[in-house]
Amino acid sequence: MHMPVVQSAKLPDGSYDFKPIFYEVKDLLSSPDLTIVNLETRLAGKEFGFSGYPAFNTPAALAYDMKDLGVDVVLTANNHSLDRGWPGIVNTLNNLEAAGLSPVGTYRSAEEACKVFMTEVKNIKIGILNYTESTNGIPLPKGKEFAVDLINGQKMYDDIEKLKARGAEVIIACLHFGTEYRRYPNEFQTKLVEDLFKRGVDIVLGNHVHVIQPMDLRKTSTEDGEKQCFVAYSLGNFISNQSWRYSNCGLITNVELEKNGDRVTIKKVDYVPVWVDTYIKNGQKKYRVLPVQKAMEDYRANTDPLLTKEDFIKLQEVWQDTTALISGTCPVIAPRNVPGGSKI
Repeated sequence: MHMPVVQSAKLPDGSYDFKPIFYEVKDLLSSPDLTIVNLETRLAGKEFGFSGYPAFNTPAALAYDMKDLGVDVVLTANNHSLDRGWPGIVNTLNNLEAAGLSPVGTYRSAEEACKVFMTEVKNIKIGILNYTESTNGIPLPKGKEFAVDLINGQKMYDDIEKLKARGAEVIIACLHFGTEYRRYPNEFQTKLVEDLFKRGVDIVLGNHVHVIQPMDLRKTSTEDGEKQCFVAYSLGNFISNQSWRYSNCGLITNVELEKNGDRVTIKKVDYVPVWVDTYIKNGQKKYRVLPVQKAMEDYRANTDPLLTKEDFIKLQEVWQDTTALISGTCPVIAPRNVPGGSKI
């Protein structure tokens, strides 16, 4: 999390409150049965100094605010996993768990790293894996090479088999990969996703490149027969200080599962484009994540006094860029209807 965003959440007493940033999307995060987010910072503690790019550390209040927003699972394997070294790994996991969240992707011990995460939601057993392509050149701590799940063929394959053995009916692989700021997946991404699908993964959720990349919903042949799989190569930026085109926006992606007997299938996929708005309150720069469709309708209805004509132009741009990208690669996936009606 970039420091201007962190500073915007600081209160006069020195504490932090991130909830207002996400107020307009809280219902979208809390209403699903399972909400997964990518945490591209560390929660190492104040003693390690709060900072933004290139080495992130954010107040632990963020963990409690994520829980308040309805988040369930937090992905911790990414290129910033080692931004505060080994203490950052341990403290981040401790802080997330203290807030009642389930972290996936980094570990405090070899024993933890040997386990795979599985949860049951409405009688569906869901396994969640998380791997990163890099740690920004920071080596894994000596003797603690287990600390971060890297994109490594055999480890991933073993984890998939462990989940199958435990009875997972749906396997989600969350991958931190790709070429930054490139709006289409590279060859490594597409080949890896296809490989994971064939080995038993049902859903791939991608992050890292700071722009939205295409989605695909397709049939895949596996040793167990044909099945429908879904990939979102990159969900873009949910919250950041990157205000330029393609990086000032992201996606909330919704996957609806259906169980008939002992078979679980993907019933529906949709998405909500979101945009990061900035405004001034009491002389301080503030941030908020807005659903794009809702914000455009609020502007037209003059029900959100914080939105300007310039904001509206950017919202239209995000909507057109995003819907054209997604529909151009997978026309069956459409944006979710999020009508206007501001909470302000």
